[in-house]
Amino acid sequence: MSLAEPAGTRGSTSDLRDALRRAIACGEYAPGAKLVERELTLRYGAGRTAVRDALRHLAAERITVLTENRGARVRELSYAEAADIYQVRSVLEGLAGELFAVRGTPDEKKAFAESFVAVREAITNSEITEALLASDIYYAHLLRGARNTELNEIVERLHVRINQIRRVSLSMRERAQPTIEALQHIVDAVLVGDPAEARAACIEHIRASAAATLPVLAAREHGL
Repeated sequence: MSLAEPAGTRGSTSDLRDALRRAIACGEYAPGAKLVERELTLRYGAGRTAVRDALRHLAAERITVLTENRGARVRELSYAEAADIYQVRSVLEGLAGELFAVRGTPDEKKAFAESFVAVREAITNSEITEALLASDIYYAHLLRGARNTELNEIVERLHVRINQIRRVSLSMRERAQPTIEALQHIVDAVLVGDPAEARAACIEHIRASAAATLPVLAAREHGL
């Protein structure tokens, strides 16, 4: 069973939708990849109606694209969309860092710091999928400690597209050490309870990632 197929969640439309969303988020289905109904029914043990309903739901979330007579595929992000997402992330994650520094409990902050260790190891070892999964846990701690339901829900809606961009960034070896240092900076600011520094660290991390990653996405879009 893959990481995208948790035990006991096979069959229903909502379960299948969640499993597919996770599979796309962790890169099992890359942008542009075809999602073949027959293969999905076999993999997830779901009926074709459930598969079609799940794909329609994901299309409404702008995760998949449905084309008549051609089926479904994973939606590819444009450069403009990625740039917009970076702008939104800067605001949202800056707020999350600020709130976590103030509202987080000592145990929550300790768990956040511990989650960083797995991210650092995966990035250092160039294990991209593991780095994505570890980053999901890192940011889940950040958002949980912020204690803002609306903030969490907005970020969750962007999760798949954020991870598609994050995979590109994590694949750039020159970004490894700067990313590790930036995430450590966020942890340090949260641990000492400095909301202004935590916010600034989150925003600077997003700014640096955008500066490095967006040119790569632009080149890909133009076939360079």
